This record gives sequence, C-alpha cells and structure tokens, in this order.
Amino acid sequence: MKRKPRIALIGYGRMGHEIHRIITERDWPEPFIVDPQNARVYESIDDLVGRGVEVCIEFTAPGEAVRNILACVRAGLPVVSGTTGWDAENDFVAEAVRTSGSACIHASNFSVGIFLYKRIADFAASLLRDFPQYDFALHEVHHTGKKDSPSGTALSVARSMLAANPRKTSIATSMDEYRSDPQALYVTSARVGTVFGDHHLLIDSEADSIELTHRAKGRRGFAEGALLAAQWICDKHGMFTLEDMFDDITKA
Repeated sequence: MKRKPRIALIGYGRMGHEIHRIITERDWPEPFIVDPQNARVYESIDDLVGRGVEVCIEFTAPGEAVRNILACVRAGLPVVSGTTGWDAENDFVAEAVRTSGSACIHASNFSVGIFLYKRIADFAASLLRDFPQYDFALHEVHHTGKKDSPSGTALSVARSMLAANPRKTSIATSMDEYRSDPQALYVTSARVGTVFGDHHLLIDSEADSIELTHRAKGRRGFAEGALLAAQWICDKHGMFTLEDMFDDITKA
C-alpha cells in the first residue's frame, strides 16, 4: 500500500480540493484535474490518455457519474467513484466495467470510520433478532448543499441492517400520516447549515434506549479513504465495493 500512483481527479469541487491537498502533503505525484468548468485544467477524460495517469478519482454529480466512469474504463483507467445517486444504473455500469477489463470501486462514503460504523450497526441488527422488544431507526443530517436525501451512506447502512434482521422487511423514508409500519426500517433526513455528515442509529424499547452516532469532523476522512482505494484498485479488475476493499486489507 506504499505505492503513490499518478491520479486524475474527475471533478474539482470541495472533495477534489481536499484530495489534492492531501496528495500535496504526502508528496504524491501532482494529479491531473478534469473539470470542464475550470479553464485551467483538462476538459475531458479523453485528454488523459497517454499522460501517465494510473487511476482516476471521481467526485461529481449523479447525472455525470455514470458517463465519467464509463469514459474512464473505456480508456483503460481504473476509477474510484464517490458520487451517489446512481444506484439504479449500478448493474449496467458493473457489466461495462467487467467487459472493459478495467476496474471500479464505488462507495457512498469512503470514510474508514463509516465502514466501522456500518459493521457495528450490522452486528447490532443481528443481535436484535433475539430481542423483539427493541425497535430501531436511522436518522442522518447533512449540509444544505447535499443533493441526495436520504444520504447514500444511510441507505447503505439500512440495507445491511435489513439483511441482518428479518423483522424489518423494507426501508421507508417517510411515514404514513396516521401510523407507522413496524416492519419498515425508517431512514429520515435533515438538511441544515454546514453539517459535514451525522448518522444516528436509535435502538429503543419501553425500558431503555441505545444510540450509536458517527459524526464526520470534515472531509479529510472521506478523502483519505478515497486515496486508500486508489492505491488498492490499481492492480484489480472488476466492480468492487468498499467492503471488498476492507475485507481484502484486513485479511492480508
């Protein structure tokens, strides 16, 4: 994991800037930047061919992500994508990645802390199978600029908990005006101020409550995870998840 690959940043918003800052801190090769909104950098992924790029990191918008990933893998460049909101096209993208012989790792959140949070939440859901007096729900809070709601991270945690506990059979993001569904795992959201990202799991019974919270302090954790993924995926082929990466790292 000590290799420092030459990276192309696809999209140069807040996450792109944070990743670039860490690359500079750690004395990695200066990244290429692809952002058609910025006249000082490359306008398209095709411009990267033959320039020594080893892996791309893509943080853009849901409407752009699929096009960007496909352009990367067509160019033979493995890609790390942290853009959310395109789950409906995941199977199509995965097939294109496999056909190309390249590689892609996609996650709603590359934070190591979120990975640990998700594993703990899965374990909690599994434990609660034997304690039906406890109900549980998820709530997430992000800044007002976040485009998707609920967050991709909250939905990912919810899906894993659903698989671990048969008492919950569906995910609900809103409640009927008059009653709740005991078989639904409720995932609620708020958008306020400049909150980087809070995820709360509430486990409640008549006797007591248990709360598990992950609170991001900034974008650095996400950026560090994306760089770790860029190192990991360089010699891989296929479509991967964050769980695939961490399972491989922790078993090594």
